[in-house]
Order: sequence, then structure tokens, then C-alpha cells
Amino acid sequence: MAGIGFELKQILREQSLSSVVKTFGYSAVLSSGPWVISMIIILGIGLTNIYLSNTADPHDILLKASVTYVSALALSSIYTGFLQLPFTRFTADRMYEKKYYLILPNFFGTLIITVIVGFLISLPLAFIVFHNQSNLFILLYISLFIVVSCVWIANILAASLKLYKYIILFYLIGYGSIYLFSILLREYELIGFLIAFLIGNSLLFILLFLGIVYHYPSYNPDNKRFIRFDMYTQKYGKFYWKLGWSGISYNLAIWIDKVIFWYSPVLGYAVVDRLHASMVYDFPIFLAYLSIIPGMAIFFFRLEADFAKAYDNFYSALIKHGTLKQIKQYKYDMIIAVKRSIQEILFVQGMFNILLFLSAEKLFELLQLPKLYLPLFYVDVIGVQLQLGFMSILAYLYYLDRQKEALIYTLLFVLLNALLTWVSIQLGPYFYGYGFSVTLLILFVSSIYTLNKILQELDYQTFMLQ
Repeated sequence: MAGIGFELKQILREQSLSSVVKTFGYSAVLSSGPWVISMIIILGIGLTNIYLSNTADPHDILLKASVTYVSALALSSIYTGFLQLPFTRFTADRMYEKKYYLILPNFFGTLIITVIVGFLISLPLAFIVFHNQSNLFILLYISLFIVVSCVWIANILAASLKLYKYIILFYLIGYGSIYLFSILLREYELIGFLIAFLIGNSLLFILLFLGIVYHYPSYNPDNKRFIRFDMYTQKYGKFYWKLGWSGISYNLAIWIDKVIFWYSPVLGYAVVDRLHASMVYDFPIFLAYLSIIPGMAIFFFRLEADFAKAYDNFYSALIKHGTLKQIKQYKYDMIIAVKRSIQEILFVQGMFNILLFLSAEKLFELLQLPKLYLPLFYVDVIGVQLQLGFMSILAYLYYLDRQKEALIYTLLFVLLNALLTWVSIQLGPYFYGYGFSVTLLILFVSSIYTLNKILQELDYQTFMLQ
């Protein structure tokens, strides 16, 4: 766990301003690089094609293409959320057992399941949602859904194996190809964009796949099968159901407020057949999510450099029969690491948000967005900052194997976000976005209390309740 953290600490030990900038810049790229690359290139696709397009309404075609692609991303992330965390945990357990040769065959097995189930989900869904589109459009959408689902699985494994630098490079190549093909195929309008998205994501998946295959061996005298499904059998324990439901709940919760706005009779409108969007809600929340890059950098550094080390020391002391004094000290180190990360996230992200609020009007003028959306943008910025804090607490809960608590909080995230978002719409325009933000405020405060209680009782829970 501490490989990348050790490298970051080595840079920081230079004790200069440039080393601080380099360390947290590096953390920002590693934690947010793929996401930022994809967003910037998609924005670039829009601006470039509007400039070059000869069609009557390029904005309409780009909107249809982007909404179609976002729907594939959203649905595939929710669907594969059921497999991402369990497969990551399965991989971690096999690494601990030094059974590296089992990772690659089970990766192949998980991909097969992802493709088969993804096809069964996307086929009827495509015909229901896109009932007026051509068979070619439906075929491209199903293919895109399956490929993006495979990207999620490959990405989560590559990230858990610490292939950060390669992931960033692969995203640059994959989304760069999307940009290139979207320009070359712009004459084919919506179909051309779907083909560009499919080519780029296919290339991204192939690169991630090859990186994983290169990193892990598959041959061992004890392993004579190229494809395995051990994660779903009793051989290595039962399937991690709590992690699976946590993953699907968290991804569903992220999107559920958007879906409610999309299909609100007043705020949503049809873009492609039964696929909707919301001009009022989509742009402010999109910009707000881009604002949490500084907080992501702080969290990544503290998780990898501080907490991972303290966590490793604590459980190594338990396994190797360390003294009680050592165990208590390492537990204290974990508590300090968590406190420091939360404090720094709130402080750094809060300062950045203040600067963002002061420059928001000019930013909206630059992007040619109505200033009417500014109040919603302010609320969403606070909301995504709270989501970053809540996500940090969930990460610590997963580290400590508190699957039950994580599942409860992710289920609450779904229910509260859906309920309070609906209430905010009923209350009127001044309350838009408050459902999302208030939900995260409740969850963040309560999850801090839960995590603090778990950490304070960690040594007692370890020794007395086994």
C-alpha cells in the first residue's frame, strides 16, 4: 500500500516550496488525472466541433452525443459497482497470501461475467430508451455500454495495483483518440460521435488490459486454468456481498439526484427519445465536481503516505506479536493521520472554494453560462466538498474492513439524496441543490462520529471481541 506514498514522501523531504508544489501536484494528477483528462477532452470536443461543424444546429447534436455517452457512463458505473469493490478485496486477499497467479485468471473471469450480464442489461434497455433510433445506433450504444463497463473493471484493478502513471498515460491516449475521431467523423453527426466514443474507450480498455496482463503472471503449477471464478465460489470464502451492495449503492447515490432533475416535469426535457437532461442542474454540478481537485490531492497524499503506513504498522504489530505500547502508538498514528487528512481537506478545499466564489461571475461569463445558475453553483460546490469528505471516511471504513457501516452509509446516501432532492424541487428554484448538499452534510458529520468511535475502540475490538 505504501509504494506511491513512499515516493511522495521522498519528494517532500527536500523541504522546499518547489518540493511541496511537486508533491501535491503529483498527488492531484494521480488522484484526478483520468477524470480531468476525460472532462477537458470532452469539453474540447464540444468547442472544436461547434467551430468546425457545417450542420444547422451543432449544439443539438453535441448535446445528444454527450447525454448519450453520460448515460452509458452512469449506468455502467452503477452496474459494475457491484463487482468493483469485491474484486478489489479479492485481489488484496490473494496478494496478502502471495497467490499472485490467481489474480489474472479471476480478472478474465470477472470480465466475462461483466460482458454477459452487461449485454443482458443493455439490450432491452437500449430498445426501451431509444425506441425511435436505428438498429446501428442501438448496436453502438450496447457496445459502448459493455466496453465502458469493462473499462471500470480494468481501471479499478489497475488503480489497486498502483499503476497510476500508466493509467494517466492510457487515458490521454484513449480520450485523445476520441477527440481525433470525433472530428474526423463529425459529418456522421450522432452516429459519428458514438463511433468515436466506442473507439476511444476500446483503445483505453485494451491498454489497461495489457498493462494488467503484463504486471501479473498467470502460470503456476497449482493453477492450470486460464480463466477462473474463485471470487464467486466458496473456495476462498464467500462473495463479498456487503462490498458489492455498497459499491452499487454509492454509484447509484451519485447519480440519483441528477436523474430526478432529468425526469422532473418542469426541469427536465427529452434529448434522445426517452433519455432526458436538465439544463438547470447539469452545468452547475458538472463545474462543481471539477472544483474538488485540490481536496482530492490532499486526501490522496494523506491516505497513501500517512494512513497506509500507520495502518500497515498497526496490523504488522498485531501479526508479529508487538508490544501493547507499540500497538497503542500505531493506533494513535492512524487517528492522527485521519484527523490531519480531514482537517486539511476542509481547509484547503474551503480556501479554494472562497477563491472560486469570488471569481464565479467571471467564470460564468467566460463559459457563456447564465448567471441565474450561480446560486445553484455555490450550493453544489459546498455539496461536492462534503461528498469528498464523506468519500474519505468511506475509504477509511473500507481500510478497516467495516463493511457493515459502509453499507449502511451508502444506502442512506441513496435514500436521503433521493428524498431531499425531491423535496428541494417541490420547494422551488431557491432550494435547488440543497437536497444533495444537506444529504452530504448529514452523512459526513455522522460518519465522522462513527469512524472516530471505531478508531478509539480498535485495539479493544481486535483483542476482546475475536
